[in-house]
Amino acid sequence: MAERNFFSIGQVVNLLRGSYPDLSNSKIRFLEDEGLITPHRTPKGYRQYSKEDIDRLEVILHLQKTRYMPLNVIKQRLDSATDLSTLQYEVGLLSDVPIKEQPKETKQKLHPIEDIPDLLGVSISFVRSLAENDLVRIVKSPKNRELIDGRDFEIIRYCSELSRFHIEPRNLRQYVLAANRESTMFEQVLIGMLGMDTSDEDRDAKLERAFKKLHDLTDGVQTALLKNRVFESLHAVVEDADVDQIDDEITRSEAARDAAREAKEVSPGGIEPLSVARQRTRAQSGRTR
Repeated sequence: MAERNFFSIGQVVNLLRGSYPDLSNSKIRFLEDEGLITPHRTPKGYRQYSKEDIDRLEVILHLQKTRYMPLNVIKQRLDSATDLSTLQYEVGLLSDVPIKEQPKETKQKLHPIEDIPDLLGVSISFVRSLAENDLVRIVKSPKNRELIDGRDFEIIRYCSELSRFHIEPRNLRQYVLAANRESTMFEQVLIGMLGMDTSDEDRDAKLERAFKKLHDLTDGVQTALLKNRVFESLHAVVEDADVDQIDDEITRSEAARDAAREAKEVSPGGIEPLSVARQRTRAQSGRTR
């Protein structure tokens, strides 16, 4: 059976407090007493919360905050749901739109900015904020109408999801700068990769496959670097005490290796180890002085 990852009650509070500032340990325990959540218990009785428990808790808090539902109604809603992810989507906590592939005609079309709220479920002011931070582009028609490129829909959806975590368009400006820097490198490499591709597929398919391969590799490096920086900052993965301990272990290992090497230097005739001979020579030289 695969190992499950659990969180303590304090970790759960820290995880959700950004969206629910009044959340506390006692409130979570109260919801447990009311039968809305049932965390796992260790043999010693400590509460442990799975990802599913946290998702369920977030649904409860979201319905209280946005729908003002009483707990008994929330419990009925949870108990009658076919699955939790569907309920999360229904109440507005999840959006499956970024996962869906856009129709080709949508990607290759300009859409009036007034249609965006109905198409994507975001406000016009949010789209303008994205444009102000160069995340998307507002195209002006000859009659001065504001149009949004369908190819930017994916960006708008992702940015909308990130706003749930209080990451605003201005916070994403760094990714615009990074994309501008990397695009030149990608263009140069992709030209070389396409030049070596002798298949009969059309150019767009070749470009899509080559780009995905290159992106997966560079994204892997970026993700690993970012994760290391974050975990080092939050958890102090390598502390000074750890470094001292490693130094001591290496010193003992080197001493043991030197001792083993000296033992091998003793010949069958009983000649003493070279290191001992050198020490005696230095001692005798010191006495003659």
